[in-house]
Amino acid sequence: MRSARLAIGVFTAALVLVSLAAAPPQARAVDDWAHVWEVVQLVRAQPPAGPVVYYLGDSIARESTVGDAAWTAQLQSRAQSAGRRADVVAFTLAAHNQTFGMDETVVAGLPSPAAGQPEPIVLIGVGISRFIGPPTPLAPARVVPPAEGEFPVLSPWVQHHYDGRRLLSASRKRKLVPRWMDRRWPAFRANRAANLASIERTILACRAAGLRPVLVDLPLNLAVIGRGLDKPRSSYRSGCRALARQHGVAYISLQPALSMPDKGFWDLHHLVRRGYTRWQSRLSDALVRLIPRPAAP
Repeated sequence: MRSARLAIGVFTAALVLVSLAAAPPQARAVDDWAHVWEVVQLVRAQPPAGPVVYYLGDSIARESTVGDAAWTAQLQSRAQSAGRRADVVAFTLAAHNQTFGMDETVVAGLPSPAAGQPEPIVLIGVGISRFIGPPTPLAPARVVPPAEGEFPVLSPWVQHHYDGRRLLSASRKRKLVPRWMDRRWPAFRANRAANLASIERTILACRAAGLRPVLVDLPLNLAVIGRGLDKPRSSYRSGCRALARQHGVAYISLQPALSMPDKGFWDLHHLVRRGYTRWQSRLSDALVRLIPRPAAP
């Protein structure tokens, strides 16, 4: 049986491979879903010894952190300063157009914690973008265990797709608000109940597997939107608050207190570097309070 120290070391090395800079020049980047299933394979083959955070969501969640290696280092530093377990690791399991039904599929593949290990935290990203379509499920990937004596590694993954683009102008962003209501609001209302039911199933699946579900609001450019999307925001948040109360789960909302500037967003939802560095920092602060303290000697 491998020691906890070896388990932590394996995960630290694997997280470094998330960065393109750390990957060999000949390595090819994988797409969002290949990355998700590689992470699932990794954590099933060598479960983390300490607390682990999984972040589920669509491309808005994907764009909201600096990267898993940087996020893990930040969480470890702040957890240690707060007297919490400093061996925490974090993984972003978010893909383009990921539905709540796909969240259910991913959660079904995550391992339960071993006896005596802390509950992994599963962040379920919620936002208006995730309610406009039905909670279409995903066929589970076949997770192949590594050969004897080998460890799975993470391929390079291009997490940020908006950093190199010119930001949409504030005037153009403002025009997207009434357009969203015209084109998306009817579908949002039609799919709201099914999506909330899917979130509830994910919460229950987490609990059954010994995972700790946490709802978290995804970024939204309130500096431009103002009150223009209050109807969908109020609608999904009231439903999520009701689920959080019913099932006793935490619901993290960083806005509007964070006051993200418009220039931190490419559009109404997707963050660029000046935005996601700030967002990740505040999310880490909120998560540290959920990380357990070290066991008494």
